[in-house]
Amino acid sequence: MPGQSLTDALRYSNLIQGGTSRVIGTGSSFGSMGGDFGVLGINPAGISEFKTSELMFSFSFNGGETRSSLENNTFVSTGHANEPRIENLGIVFSARPRGAGLVTNNLAIGFTHYNNYNQDFNYEGYSKGSITERFAERANGRDPDFFDPFESQLAWETGALFDFDGDLVYETDFDTIQDVYKSQSVSRSGRINELSIAWAGKFDKDLSLGVAIGIPFISFEEDKIYREEDLDDRTPFFNELEYGERLATSGTGFNFKIGLGYVLEKTLRFGLAYQSPTYYSLDDNYFTILNYSFTDSEGRQEFESGSPDGRFNYKLTTPSRLTMSVGTLFKSDAVKGFVNFDANYLNYTANQFDFTVDNNDPSEAEFEREVNTEIDQQLQSVFNFNIGGEIAFERIRLRAGVGLLGSPYAVDNAFDFSNVYSLGFGYRANRIYFDVAYQYRTLTEGYIPYQVLDQKRLQNIDNETTFTKLSFTVGFKI
Repeated sequence: MPGQSLTDALRYSNLIQGGTSRVIGTGSSFGSMGGDFGVLGINPAGISEFKTSELMFSFSFNGGETRSSLENNTFVSTGHANEPRIENLGIVFSARPRGAGLVTNNLAIGFTHYNNYNQDFNYEGYSKGSITERFAERANGRDPDFFDPFESQLAWETGALFDFDGDLVYETDFDTIQDVYKSQSVSRSGRINELSIAWAGKFDKDLSLGVAIGIPFISFEEDKIYREEDLDDRTPFFNELEYGERLATSGTGFNFKIGLGYVLEKTLRFGLAYQSPTYYSLDDNYFTILNYSFTDSEGRQEFESGSPDGRFNYKLTTPSRLTMSVGTLFKSDAVKGFVNFDANYLNYTANQFDFTVDNNDPSEAEFEREVNTEIDQQLQSVFNFNIGGEIAFERIRLRAGVGLLGSPYAVDNAFDFSNVYSLGFGYRANRIYFDVAYQYRTLTEGYIPYQVLDQKRLQNIDNETTFTKLSFTVGFKI
């Protein structure tokens, strides 16, 4: 298997709300409001606010810039990733209620874009250690006939590993104290899109109820090229190494949502929504290749070896979510609008992998326990907060909002937040409307290119990433 970890669990459970430009423009703070398709991902009860049927379409331009540096190196590399994308497509059917006490009776169908995985980054510099340490650790105690075909077997076939003593303790060209020049380029792409079907109705003008089924689709691709070079002849025999990794993950999931809304005295609004865990079935396809060059008594030698095509099916259950919302409407002679506050709770330790979907291999069952234990020990539960609002001057709408996303890592303080800032503008005509939103967020995270047993010899990369989104929505009353 390609080595799933808590990083993979976080990738698919840490959702960045997308949808319509109106919702994005308010900082994704919309849980007690309604009348916009984008509320479906927060509280489906908001769909009950539609009085007429509507069709809406959103697209966006997504950008990212990552500044990367290898620990104890002053060199900083900058990578860029940009991509246009369909953000949202939805339709709401508003039917005449027939039930007693039912004021609205609405059905919504559409899809929403959540995470954007586009990211390119690279780093370079000197540090102690070599990736061949990892290859040797995975080989030690094993006969070459039983090597891992994606790492240690490639190292053995290219001469990066050897066993002079025949004791199954493998040597490399590197000692443990020298500095090695290393670099890597990483390119990622992908997304989560969710197809949703929801019903919502309002009862007696004060209480609303919404239910929804969500079918998310995951697509993620990662290409990594790792290099080590002996630029100034520090390492006898060794010339250069290049290790390439290719991973493509796809899959589908299932969840359901239920939400309530309540209006007090016409201006004070409350919302409460629950999203079930999402149950994913995922498929990984992966491939590795190693090129190794050294110089011996016969001159420069260079060997290349590629792995077979790997495939691994598994399941992932991501946490449930509870969202509590409160908002207020305001109105004067010339101005009206709203302010909304959402608090979202989720427990990242509830992420659970299942690696024994297609087999009963004891080693995979043991690895499953190790990864799930790591998730339980290193992650935590968090609150995410969103606050935002809208001001309307006749046909013009101005919006702003901020999101505070709690750190999922247990080593971080419960009040360590990353911020998401949003601005928005809208125009309302009689049967058509147009919205635009800008979203800006930053993320600081670590990256480790390869794992070794000695934690002090891990290669730590600091990544500081800025993500931007410019979103446009066009809607029609039908």
